[in-house]
Amino acid sequence: MARNERVVGAAENVDMSGPSEPEPYEVAVDERRVVSAYCCTCEEETTLFLEVGEDSPWEHDEKNASHVVDYWREA
Repeated sequence: MARNERVVGAAENVDMSGPSEPEPYEVAVDERRVVSAYCCTCEEETTLFLEVGEDSPWEHDEKNASHVVDYWREA
């Protein structure tokens, strides 16, 4: 049996903030970079030594999509 309800807008769990800044591992891929990563969910951390052309996130971030991971570039 069908209902006569009409849905307008987005679900509550949809991120409506728009595009964000690129992550540090995605920037300046034509040079070597040192990027630190910290998982706010399970408190794991690592340092990524990225070679020229690498633009992939931390493996932990890829395997745990529901975790919140912060990236920052070391100077």
